[in-house]
Amino acid sequence: MRITTLAKNYFFYCVLILTLFGQNGFVYSQCPTVTNTAQSFCDTQSPTIASLQAVDNGGGIKWYATATSNTQLTNSTVLINGEDYFVDDNTGNCGPRQSVTVTIYSAPTGANFQGVCVTSLSQATPSNPQFVINGNNLQWYTTPNGGTALSPTAILTDNTIYYISQTNPDTGCQTSRLSVFVNVGLVPTPLGSAVQEFCNIPGSPPTVGDLVASGNNNWYLTSAFGIPLDLSTPLVNGQFYYATTVDPPCESSIRLEVLVNLYEPNDAGSNGNRSICVNEIATTIPFDLFNLLGGTPDNTGVWSGPILTTNGFQGTLDVSTMTLLGSPYVFTYTVSSALCANDTSTVTITILGLPTATVSVSPTPSCSGSPATFTFTGTPNATVTYNINGGANQTITLNGTGTATLTGTYTANTTVNIVSVAS
Repeated sequence: MRITTLAKNYFFYCVLILTLFGQNGFVYSQCPTVTNTAQSFCDTQSPTIASLQAVDNGGGIKWYATATSNTQLTNSTVLINGEDYFVDDNTGNCGPRQSVTVTIYSAPTGANFQGVCVTSLSQATPSNPQFVINGNNLQWYTTPNGGTALSPTAILTDNTIYYISQTNPDTGCQTSRLSVFVNVGLVPTPLGSAVQEFCNIPGSPPTVGDLVASGNNNWYLTSAFGIPLDLSTPLVNGQFYYATTVDPPCESSIRLEVLVNLYEPNDAGSNGNRSICVNEIATTIPFDLFNLLGGTPDNTGVWSGPILTTNGFQGTLDVSTMTLLGSPYVFTYTVSSALCANDTSTVTITILGLPTATVSVSPTPSCSGSPATFTFTGTPNATVTYNINGGANQTITLNGTGTATLTGTYTANTTVNIVSVAS
């Protein structure tokens, strides 16, 4: 009997042990499994515990903050970037817990004010490497939410706010957006004449501000560096100047080279004149009007006037056709150039008539020995040579009004004889 009982008991215990082992294997087979131990989200998804993924193998799913915590995290618990979360079944004791590391992608990082310096607007695009924005597969928008992403080659508008998201490389979702105020500096190489010329007017010389190039410019004395010149700086003849295009804070890297030539103002000298007595016209040989000008006139001018001259700037004049009636004759000398204002001067040729003079006596005496005034009347400033009663010659000069007087005493048959009159 005892042997039979022991055998039965042994069988019972063996069955019990095998059953327990079988149940324990069944218990462990219910633990959830994690196929993706690194799970990522976008901040726009507002991920929570409910967003985590694990395979329910029949024992349910519960999430914990640590591998040993007894406090279950609720489905509404907000996930934290970089944290690990641990999964278990409904018992919380199914075995070692598997973990999930969470990555949450948020808006890209970068300065909220950025600019690009371009030589052409076609370079002002989201793909321009001058933008410093950190993120994955950036997407540009014109609105903070919604809308259609801009093409990488879209032309950006100066002084405009754009909104930029990054893309989760695992799931393709897009994050919230970074706002960036974009400044586009358009600074092409300036255009202009390689040689620029100016009139160097005394007291008002040309300055750097008179140089001409396209766009808004800075001017330098070197081709690659230096301090911008003040616009009031006088230009130097034969000096090279270099222009950049400026659209603050941008400045073109290539400069326009300009050679400056300065020209002195035209100088026609000062006015001149010459007088010729009418009786000397026939014997006056041709002469140069240029020699009658004062100062230091340029020899590049031309003459104009009532009589044609020869020999270019010399203005050789033949007076043989001049008359007293046509006097005075005014000739103009004009010096001109493309850069400086014309300058003129004149030479006046005056034909003088022969000087004249008469003499009268006052009062008419009634007898010899009476005092008398002799009045000469004639050409102003003329010198009159005369004698009394054929005596020795004497002279008297008429004043500016053409008169002169002298006093004398009558004698019998007194006469005043005019011998000659000269200017």
